Amino acid sequence: MLALALLLVPQPPALADWTPRPATGLAEPWEKATDKDWADGRFRLTDTGPFLNATFRLPAAGGKLVVKGTAIRLPGGGMVFDRNAARPVAGWVGGYVLLSDRRFGLMNTPTPVGQPVFQAPAEPAGPDGAGVTKPLPPGSRRYRGLSLDGDGVVVHTAENGAETRTRYTMDNGKVAERPATVGEPDRRWGEPLVTPLVKGSEAGPFAIDTLTLPTDNRFRALLFCTGLDFLPDGRLAVCTAHGDVWLATVDEKAATVSWQRFATGLYQPMGLKVAGGKLVVLERGQLTRLHDTNADGEADFYECLSGDWHGAGGEHAYDTCLETDPAGNFWFFKTGDTDTPHGGCLLRVSKDGGTPEVMATGFRHPIGLGMSPTGHVSGADQEGNYMPATRIDEYRRGGFYGDLRAHHRATPPATYDGPLCWLPREVDNSAGGQVWVPAGAFGPLGGKPLHLSYGRCKAFVLLRDEFLGGTQGGVWDLGLTFLSGVKCGRFGPDGSLYVAGLNGWQTAAKADGCVQRVRLTGKPLDVPTDLKVTSDGVALTFSRPLDRAAAENPTNYRAARWNYVWSKEYGSPRFRASDGAIGQDEVAVTAAKLSADGRTVRVSLAGMAPVMQLQVGLNVPAADGRPVTGAVYLTPRHVPADSSGRNPKR
Repeated sequence: MLALALLLVPQPPALADWTPRPATGLAEPWEKATDKDWADGRFRLTDTGPFLNATFRLPAAGGKLVVKGTAIRLPGGGMVFDRNAARPVAGWVGGYVLLSDRRFGLMNTPTPVGQPVFQAPAEPAGPDGAGVTKPLPPGSRRYRGLSLDGDGVVVHTAENGAETRTRYTMDNGKVAERPATVGEPDRRWGEPLVTPLVKGSEAGPFAIDTLTLPTDNRFRALLFCTGLDFLPDGRLAVCTAHGDVWLATVDEKAATVSWQRFATGLYQPMGLKVAGGKLVVLERGQLTRLHDTNADGEADFYECLSGDWHGAGGEHAYDTCLETDPAGNFWFFKTGDTDTPHGGCLLRVSKDGGTPEVMATGFRHPIGLGMSPTGHVSGADQEGNYMPATRIDEYRRGGFYGDLRAHHRATPPATYDGPLCWLPREVDNSAGGQVWVPAGAFGPLGGKPLHLSYGRCKAFVLLRDEFLGGTQGGVWDLGLTFLSGVKCGRFGPDGSLYVAGLNGWQTAAKADGCVQRVRLTGKPLDVPTDLKVTSDGVALTFSRPLDRAAAENPTNYRAARWNYVWSKEYGSPRFRASDGAIGQDEVAVTAAKLSADGRTVRVSLAGMAPVMQLQVGLNVPAADGRPVTGAVYLTPRHVPADSSGRNPKR
């Protein structure tokens, strides 16, 4: 049984709410990394295109914060357009913007570089002293998007139903504006870049193919991949944390991938979804629908589909994930900025871009979301303050999921909605999202959800156990290891699983980013496909029959259990369920019984009772002798009554 081997280092109070704790002792080098290891100035060299969306710190007026800003390149200088106020707020000559190198450039609040020529007065300060963006009242002048053409950027605004298009220029050292029509867009990024399609080994049940990213590109663009989906014509769209969208076409015969740079300048997009045939990207503070009006392979109209949720410009306050439900509504997280009405919330926006609705609260910094074919919404939050360990959840409307700083209630809740399962940090220290296998695809995993790990660069089958009043479950490692921390996945037209991943803080990633494909090889696959918590243990159903003699030998199993403590502290040690002391309880396996078809083994555990974390490991061959080794990590919140009708001791 893997014991807890990581000692956590205290952090300064300013970092205590979000930064991962470096480990000491028996840990991988990446688990010991800190800010100095994540400093990376490459983003400063990237050609971000004619504009850049970000939160900007203006040099004058005490460092005014423009939470939803767009920097536009102008001849000899630049300007910032405030998308929330729908007006220009600063202009300068002699440079463009300075990007940070902190945490790969993803903790940046860019600052204009040059001599200011104008800056609008500061807006009223929010709770943190910065101008907090707020949804605009009806009838206000609103930002509607921007177009690109041969002369640069045209900004679209609307007021009382009337649209205005404005082109900004630099005349004699001053920013000027004039009415504009949108001309013919120029193709900016040239021909696609071609990379190898590297096929993975077929020695096991899965092969992992790598769609090699065009990391050596003429734009010096970084490819930390954060979202992907398929267009109706079969092309794969991929967004990156530093603001790009790329379109990929796979040529199986030639074993190549063609990458077209499609969109740039987006604000740390952490989710992408094809909806109504169009690409919709989740930026910080905005859902952006991308249009290629002249079909030249590049986006030329960046439409603001929705942006009516609060933000305060917190440097770690990302907007993450993007899924659509069966009705076409968009779902995503607004993390951080918990002193605003939407901070730390799961939001839903109607497919036409209507007013955001708060669906659930109490989130810390989740980067993973999932949507079942029937509309079950799942997600996972990270170990940290008020998160004793990584947790996977299935959400209910109005639910509260742990972070008291984001409860958004008149009275703080005394407890939280229970998770589907907790995961210890050696299993998944930082979770990605979930993806449902289409029915009939992926062999025995058809119709099942998979869970992805950003921290461990892995994938798990997520086993659900429904009971009256809820769902509980656990995970089983599928034995897949990716090049980067996988954040999300989609099943492609070919029936394979495609995943997008990125490097960052506290991840086992070996590359900046990855897009990889998982396909079945036809080799035997031995994994659990069902989990049931029983009155005296657990029942695991496997994809193929097990060897009967070995499966019914209790010495081939080991089990342990422990609890965590929910508190404002960062994470939690393990506490024995037996006496509350630090540590874990080893659990005796008293019996094991295999079903008649050889696929379901019922493992009996001494003193079975609800607990926050239960680990059941096994080493049992399949009926044909192939080894089946692994462990299920589950959270038995509900243990059914025994045969006498009594409930176990809780």
